[in-house]
Amino acid sequence: MNQQQFNFRSRTERERDSKLVSNYREIGIAAVLAAKATRRKDESGKAAAQRTVANVNARD
Repeated sequence: MNQQQFNFRSRTERERDSKLVSNYREIGIAAVLAAKATRRKDESGKAAAQRTVANVNARD
């Protein structure tokens, strides 16, 4: 059986992405995708740092 996996995105994230597309359609979809990728990369870096701090604190 083939199972699809969907990444959870909050309503706020979906609305933010929608606003990005509507505000910057003239610039081009490629620029919007690049901005989204940068934002997600920054967010994942922050999450990784938070996990590291939590792991260190859990050991104490």
